[in-house]
Amino acid sequence: MSSADKSTTNTQTTTVPNWDELPCVQYGFRYEKGSARAPKLRTIFEPIPDDAATASPVYVLTHDQYERQQGFESGYEVKGITSIATELQDECEADGRVLYPVHIESDVYHEEGAATLIEWFREFVEDYLDVPFNTCRLYFSGNRSIHVHVPRFVSGEDNREQLKELAKSFCEETDADLDLELYSRKRLFRLPGVEHEESGLSKVEIESTWDNTRIVRESSEVNPSMSASYADILWEVFVQGTLTRKTASPSTDRPGNLFQVLDPEKTLLEITPKEQGNGIETPLIEQVAYPEDPADVPEWSMYNTKEFSPYAHASGNSRSVAAVRVKGGEFARRDKRGGATMVPAYFYGAIGCNGEFTKQDVHAPLQLSKKDYRKWDYQAGEKVVIIGGKSGSSRIFSVSPWEATVVGHALTDDEGGRDSVLNYLSEQGYNVGASGSAGSGSKGTTESRAATSDEEPQTIWPARENPQTKAEALQRRAEQNGIDTLTHNERIRVACRHLQYGWQPTWDWFEKQFGSTFKPEVTWQFLKGIVEGFEEYNAVDVPPKPT
Repeated sequence: MSSADKSTTNTQTTTVPNWDELPCVQYGFRYEKGSARAPKLRTIFEPIPDDAATASPVYVLTHDQYERQQGFESGYEVKGITSIATELQDECEADGRVLYPVHIESDVYHEEGAATLIEWFREFVEDYLDVPFNTCRLYFSGNRSIHVHVPRFVSGEDNREQLKELAKSFCEETDADLDLELYSRKRLFRLPGVEHEESGLSKVEIESTWDNTRIVRESSEVNPSMSASYADILWEVFVQGTLTRKTASPSTDRPGNLFQVLDPEKTLLEITPKEQGNGIETPLIEQVAYPEDPADVPEWSMYNTKEFSPYAHASGNSRSVAAVRVKGGEFARRDKRGGATMVPAYFYGAIGCNGEFTKQDVHAPLQLSKKDYRKWDYQAGEKVVIIGGKSGSSRIFSVSPWEATVVGHALTDDEGGRDSVLNYLSEQGYNVGASGSAGSGSKGTTESRAATSDEEPQTIWPARENPQTKAEALQRRAEQNGIDTLTHNERIRVACRHLQYGWQPTWDWFEKQFGSTFKPEVTWQFLKGIVEGFEEYNAVDVPPKPT
């Protein structure tokens, strides 16, 4: 915006800034018989009209365009087109002078529930848009949707289409259900605080950890106030320390100076790949310096910031707890714990063994001991809770998105902590060990618990043609090319995968793979060592040694 050295307006008046370029929006109104669009555009600094329910993207008018609009009494006098607003919108679209605030919406709130939608949003925002999810604002629409206001714009029609294609690809790859029509030209989006015409509930801000009951209660009990202007709405979403100009001063800290405060290089979302230079760039994860671009921070952080060790500072029987989303494959660095195995992760929350070292809503490496690495069988996108301690043999659970969110929040909440998390996991059926009240229905380290000798043995099915984990890929290699193609450590990894189903299915699988060369005593000793070496296989009964 060419706003430097020019007067601005108080958002409570109808005075228009004398700028060369004026950011404007079109408001929408809902009536008993339908909806209507305003025939004229308003600057984002003017008061939001009474009864306005929705607003358009931001159209950057020249001063001449704005003055031309003012020459129409109603705005409907334009021949061959709906209104002067439509004519000006078309011109801005043709010239690439449209700023689309990035919104995300899903209309399957009642079918899927808040936890699923928020997990979709989190993954799309962080993995596809490279924006920290905790910088976004979440809203319940008042009826059947949850909205996300992302502190980014896309500029122009090409980038709008790119954003739509990106959202479409995300839905196809993850089976998510986002509203793709949201990324259409001239789309109107519901304003915060507006009452929904069908439910009577208002669009209210929510927290990512709220369940459905809390969301509906807040929407029915809270009486939200409408923002004075659209600039106020953008200000609340965008004005964060990492997105403002370094030269911004307290005198410019008001919505009327929104585009003086925001740094366009940080607030415009890059959708298309950047052109490469002549030289070969150092990969982001290998760069030593902290990234200058905030969008690069999450990826850089999960390889370069301080790792979380489930085993550090353990004394007595103290234990650590962490809830993470796996972001990639294992890696190692000489300068991190002497080359120990690390996993790039997003931490919903974590507390170290000493109760002091915590992580919440950050990207960072997760350290794995040699014992844990042997049984690690989780891929990018999976949600995992790991309970560690002095032994180096952790209890590792694959959990639902909602369980990961609850655990992460409880770990760092003033009224939560490790004990409350262990009790919660135990109540959900996970075998958390001595500190939790695990019952006979407790879950093992994966979705199925280990079978004991008193239960019906489970079946180990052949590995799929397209293995989903490293352990399954090793299983398939053994089944296709022979067990001899696996190293000793690789056989341990496969055994850890199979022992969740019990001793006998694992024994049968190895016997089948070895065929005529199967040695019962050697296999018994091999499996016995794994069962006794890892706490999570305590429920697996070791039979007498074969003779």
